[in-house]
This record gives sequence, C-alpha cells and structure tokens, in this order.
Amino acid sequence: MRTKLKEVRGVDWGDGAVMNCSWTGPRLGDVLRRARVSISDRSNAHVAFACYATACQDDDWYGGSIELDRGLDDGAEVVLALKVATSSPIRPQMNGKILSASHGYPVRIVAPGIAGARCVKWLDRITVQRGESTNYYQQHDYKVLPPEATTWEEAENFWHTVPAIQDMPINSVIADPESGKTVKLAEDRTFVVRGYALPQGRDGPVVLVELSTDGGRTWSECEITDGKEGRGKWCWVLWKATVTLEKGPSQRLLSRATDKGGNTQDSCPTWNLRGVNYNGYGESSDLNVV
Repeated sequence: MRTKLKEVRGVDWGDGAVMNCSWTGPRLGDVLRRARVSISDRSNAHVAFACYATACQDDDWYGGSIELDRGLDDGAEVVLALKVATSSPIRPQMNGKILSASHGYPVRIVAPGIAGARCVKWLDRITVQRGESTNYYQQHDYKVLPPEATTWEEAENFWHTVPAIQDMPINSVIADPESGKTVKLAEDRTFVVRGYALPQGRDGPVVLVELSTDGGRTWSECEITDGKEGRGKWCWVLWKATVTLEKGPSQRLLSRATDKGGNTQDSCPTWNLRGVNYNGYGESSDLNVV
C-alpha cells in the first residue's frame, strides 16, 4: 500500500509475514469450560490475553482479545499452543517440537484466520471480560482507520470509532517472479508463475486463484498444487500457472484469489493510515522478459 497509493505509518512488511504450520495444544473453549466461565449477555464479551514479560514500545505489557463466542466455538479451533510443526523441508527442526522462545514458549494463543496481533505469545493471563482488551495495541493500533485520518495526530479522533482488526482478508501473492526481476522464457515463450493464497477469516479454503497478464482485463485459472486433498479451511494454498509472455521490459502480472465463502480480492482497497488489511491484487511488476 505504501508504494501503490501513498505513504502509511508503520513497518513496511511488503507482501507480509505468514506462517503455515500445525499448532498443538488444548482448545481455548475446553479450558474456558473447565473454568466454568458463564456470562449471561455475550453481546460485548471478549476473552483477553496478556503478556507481562517485558514492556513494549507503547505500553507496559502486551495484550489482545477476541470475541468470547469465537473463543468458545470449537469450530474456530483457537488453541493454547504448546508445540508447532511444519511440513516444510526448510524448517525440519520445527516438526512436532515444543515452542521455541521466539515462537512464544511456554504457551501462546493461536487463533486461526485472525490477525496475528491477537495471538499473544509468552502468555501470562487469560481474562473473560466485557469489552475488548484495554492494551494499546488493541485500542490504538491494528485498526483500519477511515481515509480522512491522514496523520497520526488526526488518527486520535478515530481510534475509538473503528473496531480492532479480527479476521484477516483474502489475499494472494506472486512469489516467483519477484518484481524487478528478469524472466527468461522457454523455447515456446512460456514461463511458470508461482505463488500462494490465503482465505478470509474462517471462510476457507481458497477454491480459486487466477492470473492476469494484461492488467486485469482477462484472467486465467491457476493450478492449486499443494493442499488440494483434505486441506483445512485455515491453510494457504500454493499455486502455479504457465503463461505466454511477449519479450520486453516493464511487464506486469496480477493474481487474485477466491475462497469458499465467496470472498474475492479487489484491484485496490481504500487507503488507510496504518496500511493494514491491504488485499489488492497480488502483483509482480517491472519485469524484464527475455
């Protein structure tokens, strides 16, 4: 969003940070039921998570919360993660291992489909309460501010008017080729494009990924290469497409994904000061095709 629209306030994540793996631990709902949590009116009830291990840049502790109904819903698969595993050969040391310190040892919250800001690491306390977490990072960050909030000073008038981000939006990324790279065509003038796509919130799995070589005027269906059989609704999918390209500089590829819930990427969402929840088309631009 920073380079496509205009400057935003915050860390430039590029295509973002994502991890696709298996987490093992008790379900949050089971823990809450074991604690005999009971609230008659759940309309504004949250389950809040807190870590007091160290002070943060803008608060003395770190915290976040999700709606209590989501936490109690076994289908939401929110867990108190104790172990992590991935099928990636790049990180075999993580297969079925106790959490490392960097991943939140001894226990962290994992809330699939929800912004990672709510998945508190080094968990010290779980509180069932009315209203969201009072932590700075739930109240004054990770929110989609309206476009009229163009400065940090103006944002102070809007933080309390918009909800904290919960579900993440559908998204896709072109991983190969990266923007600015040189693409060497095969003898038949084709090239294989690869990437990944993520569903929106709990509306997965991703059921369709498309690619455009003409600026979004026409689209062709990609092949989902990983996770086709039995993939969970929370997982990414890997995809590829063989495209025919003309030789020359400054070429551009676009991708878009659709999930089971019918959510599809738009060409470019509305700008917001923090640059969060951006889910415009995946893009690889300024390609030199030879």
